[in-house]
Order: sequence, then structure tokens, then C-alpha cells
Amino acid sequence: MRFKLSGREFELDHALVQARLAGQSPEAIRDHWVEVDGQRWPPKQVLEAAIGVQRSEFTSHTALRQLRRLGFETSTMPTDDGRCATMAATTSSPIASSSWDVTNDTPRAAAAFQTLLSFVTSESLTERIAQLEADLQGADQPTAAAQAAASGLSDELLQASLLIRQHMGRISDVIHAAVITQALPLIIEDGERVTVRPSLAAGNDPGRPFDVETDRRVAEFKIQFWKGADAMRKRGTFKDLVHLALDESGRRAQLYVAGAHAIHFLRTSTSTADWALNRASPILRERFEDRFGPLHVRVCDFTSTSAAHVDLIDLTGLLPALKDL
Repeated sequence: MRFKLSGREFELDHALVQARLAGQSPEAIRDHWVEVDGQRWPPKQVLEAAIGVQRSEFTSHTALRQLRRLGFETSTMPTDDGRCATMAATTSSPIASSSWDVTNDTPRAAAAFQTLLSFVTSESLTERIAQLEADLQGADQPTAAAQAAASGLSDELLQASLLIRQHMGRISDVIHAAVITQALPLIIEDGERVTVRPSLAAGNDPGRPFDVETDRRVAEFKIQFWKGADAMRKRGTFKDLVHLALDESGRRAQLYVAGAHAIHFLRTSTSTADWALNRASPILRERFEDRFGPLHVRVCDFTSTSAAHVDLIDLTGLLPALKDL
């Protein structure tokens, strides 16, 4: 992605942002956040690290806008009148509008969802895009125009997709909160009490190191669905396991995951802790070495020894709805 800032041109991609945050820790979050590798960061800190421009030269909204373009999940971005900003209207579609207040315009929201849903469920999206790629190879301008018109990838679909991504960016928070809220009554025992305000939203809160703390247990919930290329999910899951293994309170430590893939990874992976924590903060890596020894230990060996006391629990056994995802 290329963009201009303060008269200078920059080029960024998703991986470059992640690489330039390596070795840093998130600063305190005030109003806005961007999620990178499962952690929430202040957007100005992220963009400053990514492009080397002092954060005083741009606003949080500028950082949010550019990081969204790269596909990072962020907080919502209100306009001055308190409504969510959207792209300007360019068609007569019921989705198009100079602004879209998702709380007060249910019909437009429904239209956007229906437009996107109709496209992605009509046939295999992967096959559809692959066929379009083949059809566009060697195309001249008239052919490209004809393929664009026939593809279904219309301006209306683009607007619907952008609106949904922009205004429903916190859907992971909803899922995370719903899973923990539904799971708590199923796991809390008679006489057990939640002692710390639970961390229901996805992401990390430095003030609450665990998602759930009671007088009997500490627990982390990793609600991610693995798809095959899961390096980020593996690192995030292992990091949560390390956090739980480091707890010295004497309470039961539990890691809840969605599906068997995460548990299989932790119990069988021959990757090293050094690899699994190479995107983690230096403080966590130092704590690991101080407590458990060198980082060259294999993930499977760490799981079966230093973290053997951590219960690994598949949430699909508690919440059957997760089996369908």
C-alpha cells in the first residue's frame, strides 16, 4: 500500500508493520486502538514505528485509516457529529450515503449485509476469484471492462464490504464476550467467585492479565478458528500458555480454545519457544528465561513439563455452537 503523509510518500504492507513493532510493547490505550498479532496498540504508536515519522505529525484518525487499509482491525472512528464516518455516496444504491449511522439506519445496514452475503454464498468464492484471475490474464481495456461488469464485483458490493468492515470491526469483541459470558456459568463451581473484573473484549489489557480470575482459577480464552496457515494463532496461543504457566498464585490455570487444533499444536509442535515468542514483548521473553530456562525448548516439551499444570480445554465441548464454525 502506498500513501502520502506530510508531503512524503510511504509504502507499507501488513508484514512490515508487524516487523517494525518487534521488540516494542504497547503503550497505554486511550480512545483508539489497532490490533496487531493479537495485541491492541495505540494507532499513532504503530504508524510511527512503521514509517519513522513522529506521531506529532499526524492524527489518530490518519493512523487508523491507513492501518485499516492494510487489513488491521481497529476501533471505530467517529466524526465530529458523533456518527461513524463512511465513504461519500457515489451511486443511488441504498447502501451509499455520505454518512451511515449503524445504530439509527437498520435498513441500510441490512442492505449492506444482504449484498455481501448474496455474493459470498452464491458459489465458492475461491473458485470464483480464481476464474476471474484466469479470465483477466492478457486482457485489454475492453476485455477488462467486460469482465469487471460480469464479475459481480460491483461498486455497490465494494461499498457494502467497506461499510461492514468499518462499522463491524469489533465483531471479534462480541464473539469473545459472548463466549466467556456463556461459558462462565458452566465452569464456575459452587462457592466460587469472580474476584477481578473479567476481560471480555478481545485483546490485551495490561491491568487485567487474564480473561477470568476467580478465587480458584485463572483462565485465558483463545477464540480463534484455525485455517491451516496459522503462525499468528500458534504464537498467540503459546503466549497465553506462558502467561498462565508464569502465574504463582496457586490457583488452577486453564486455557480455553475453540477446537482441537490449538491443543494439538501445543502438545505436538517441535517449534521452539524462541520462535513462538519472537513477536512477544522483550519482558515476556525475559520472564520466560528467568523462570523456565533457555528459549530453545520445544513447544511440546514446554507444554508437557513447565506448563503441565495448565488445563487445556476445548470450548466446543461446552458451547456446541462453536462446532459449526
